[in-house]
Amino acid sequence: MAVHIDEQALQTAAADMMKLKERNEALRSRLEELFKGLTTALDTPSGEAVEITGRDILLEPIEQMGLVLEHVSNTLNIIIGAGGESKGVYYDKLFEEYEELEQLLKNK
Repeated sequence: MAVHIDEQALQTAAADMMKLKERNEALRSRLEELFKGLTTALDTPSGEAVEITGRDILLEPIEQMGLVLEHVSNTLNIIIGAGGESKGVYYDKLFEEYEELEQLLKNK
C-alpha cells in the first residue's frame, strides 16, 4: 500500500484556509468598528468597559483564529511544495521510511 498525497486537494484546502483567514479578518474589522461605535455612543466609563471587554472576549479570539488559519494554509503549502520548496520535499523522508517498513513487514 503506497502513500499518496492528493496535491490538488491540498492546494484547494490551502487556498480555502486563506479565504477563511480573509473572512475572519473582515469579521474582526466589522466587530472592531461596532465596538468603536458603541463606545462612542456610550461616552462614559461603562462605554470604556464595553470596549475593553469586547476586545478581550470577542476580538482577541478572532485574531488568534486568523493566526491558526494562516498557519494551516502555510503548512499545507509546505507539504505540496508551494512557495519555493520542491514538490513533496516535506514528507519525502517519512514516505520513504514508510515504504521501507512496509517492505520489511511483507518479507516476514
